[in-house]
Amino acid sequence: MTGKTGGKGVAVTFNKLTYTVPVKKEKLEILKDLSGVFHPGHLTALMGPSGSGKTTLMDILAGRKSGAGKIEGEVLYGGSPAPTAVLKHLTGYVEQFDTLIGELTVDQMLMYTAEMKLPRSTSREDKRKRVDQVISQLRLNKCQHTVIGNVLSRGISGGQAKRVNVALALISQPMVVFLDEPTSGLDSKMANEVCSILKELVKDGYTIIATVHSPTSFAFSLFDDLMMLQAGGGMVYAGPVAEVKPYFVSCGFPFPEEQGYSLPDWLVDMTSGATGAIMDTAEVDGEKALEATDFAAAWAKSEKSASYQKDFEATLAFLKAEPAPLKMLPSAGPGQLKALWTLLSYRTSTHYRSGEFLGPRFGDKIFMSLLSLSLYWGIGSKTDAQSIQSTAAVLYFFCALCGYGAAAFVPSLTLERALFYRERADGLYTGLTYYLAKFIEEALVCVVTSLVFSCAVFWAMELQGSFLVFAASYFLTTMVGIVLAYAVAAVAPNMEAANALLPTYVTTCLYFGGLFIVFEKIPDGWYWYSWTSFLRYSWGMLMLNQFKDQPTGDAQVFYQDGRTVTVLEFYGFNDGIMADMGACTALLSGLLVIFAILGALGLSYVSHVKR
Repeated sequence: MTGKTGGKGVAVTFNKLTYTVPVKKEKLEILKDLSGVFHPGHLTALMGPSGSGKTTLMDILAGRKSGAGKIEGEVLYGGSPAPTAVLKHLTGYVEQFDTLIGELTVDQMLMYTAEMKLPRSTSREDKRKRVDQVISQLRLNKCQHTVIGNVLSRGISGGQAKRVNVALALISQPMVVFLDEPTSGLDSKMANEVCSILKELVKDGYTIIATVHSPTSFAFSLFDDLMMLQAGGGMVYAGPVAEVKPYFVSCGFPFPEEQGYSLPDWLVDMTSGATGAIMDTAEVDGEKALEATDFAAAWAKSEKSASYQKDFEATLAFLKAEPAPLKMLPSAGPGQLKALWTLLSYRTSTHYRSGEFLGPRFGDKIFMSLLSLSLYWGIGSKTDAQSIQSTAAVLYFFCALCGYGAAAFVPSLTLERALFYRERADGLYTGLTYYLAKFIEEALVCVVTSLVFSCAVFWAMELQGSFLVFAASYFLTTMVGIVLAYAVAAVAPNMEAANALLPTYVTTCLYFGGLFIVFEKIPDGWYWYSWTSFLRYSWGMLMLNQFKDQPTGDAQVFYQDGRTVTVLEFYGFNDGIMADMGACTALLSGLLVIFAILGALGLSYVSHVKR
């Protein structure tokens, strides 16, 4: 029997744990009546074929299970139930796939996480010490100041990236560390290295549980304990790794030495019925018997299971008698304002130094301004019908570009989705905080790009009215496009869907913006929709600035209802709300707020990954 803690770790127990999900009118069992304990100071492997519920069990224990499933049973940490808020600090979770910020160095990534996770009372010096300690523990000194990199830019190796993910989980010094397939995607050398480091960590007393699929023989030998599940979530084996082979031999399944099988591969293949070469050596009747074996039932009847259950009950009673004081653990990080500042300090500042980030944002503005100048030089001051019509059309085009160009901002959310889900699950920030950081990041850049574009076209095209009004109108329209892109990206399941939805919606706004069909000619059944088009108000602001109280606006060059009228009269900007610059600005700002709220709600409550 093992105590409740061991150094930095704490015992994790689960009793009669069952997890079911509704499928049509029935319930599908993913986990079946599981009971077990993970000891501090032990490195435990969770194994089983695909569909056995390994990751599901780990997600439930870590408090990360979402979706429509139903959890029954008891989960305790050191004999105490752990609230979700405490679990985020009590446990560290390393996901299967690397979710890192490619623009940061390893050191910056760890300091960024330390700023997010550690309590406000932790000094900068202590955070620095914590990061240096973790870098040393995970043997990351050689790549400490190397950029992590991404698909387009080379950075650290796959093994180093896996160790960085483990380091992120250790920053807050959790008592329990869960790892989902820490060796997947690595060659045997890197996989052995990662498992060797995990073995060193348990010497400090951490409770470490890792799902493994096909580890090398050496990596498997480093694990202290093993828990095996079969398809359907039944327990096949639980106990020391050293005793698993004798157990199955005693059950009548000798290890095929001559077949060249590694022990972990043989265990998974045998218990899943996919025995491959083993079955070639078996008799037909024997093969049928092997396929029909219910290993979970065999385990439940075995002496080994009875011994494990006895030890489990004794451990559980001991832990409950003197439960660990989990209420003393922190249940909150440094706060959302600190999280917002950290996002801006590390991620936004790095983006502002990146040509990959700034290039698309400035490039299209420069290109479109040069194209506009080559076509419309000096047209804004001319009073002939064609020039006035062309000026009105190009102002509309400027507004429409803000909508279509917003497609460039869709990847900003969709490509970071896995990172966002991981950091939110780790308790680093909320969806609203992340959204605010993104909004501020783009708004600051948008101020500069709007001024660049406005300076390039306003005087060269000899546009009329106020330059500041023109620049402010263009900035506001661009921001509407950005938050619209964010709203679509937040609810769309993938980037392809977002890139289809966004231009489709902008095109509908284009129809009802007032250029192609003047407002009074829109059919009654559709007229209401024109009030939802952001192009109506952004174009109205530019049109009023360009033509109201200007010689170009007094020229009666349009023909309507048997009389000549001005351009503002022709397009319906001469009376009512659309003749009021303040009203147009307020309505466009209102749409900006609405789209921003929808985007923030989408990020906070719409999840495209169900665990």
